[in-house]
Amino acid sequence: MSRVGIRNGGSVVPNNSYSVFESSLDKTNLILKDIEQAYGWSKERRNQSYAALRTVLHLLRDRLPVQESVHFAAQLPVLVRGIYFEGWDPSVVPIKLNREEFLYEVRAGFPFDVEGGPATVVNTVLNALRRHVTEGEWDDVKSSMPKDLTRIMP
Repeated sequence: MSRVGIRNGGSVVPNNSYSVFESSLDKTNLILKDIEQAYGWSKERRNQSYAALRTVLHLLRDRLPVQESVHFAAQLPVLVRGIYFEGWDPSVVPIKLNREEFLYEVRAGFPFDVEGGPATVVNTVLNALRRHVTEGEWDDVKSSMPKDLTRIMP
């Protein structure tokens, strides 16, 4: 592979894949670090912050209508977008979950005891994610949620 790029069907594709990956990794680490800082966790608890992120992402994804889910995901860092879509079956969404059911599923997917319980986990993760999407997209996500669930959303 040359420094300029590789040939793809007769055209030259810029060789910037590494920088895209590196940037996505940096942004993903920022999200995980935001979660850790909110709880006062050290970096050694990265598995816990990842578990919180993954659990809330999957429940949010499954609660949103397909089109809104895709619009939201498009603004996430590439690596987080991969976590978001992992195992997704758009033919069975949106799954109707009220606040209590949503929090129950968070607890089931994130079996760690944390101060504030599942509602705080949801709020902490969504606060971290909110910094990476536009205000308009965030408003669209919130408007797609039932009113009782938006009370725990930033």
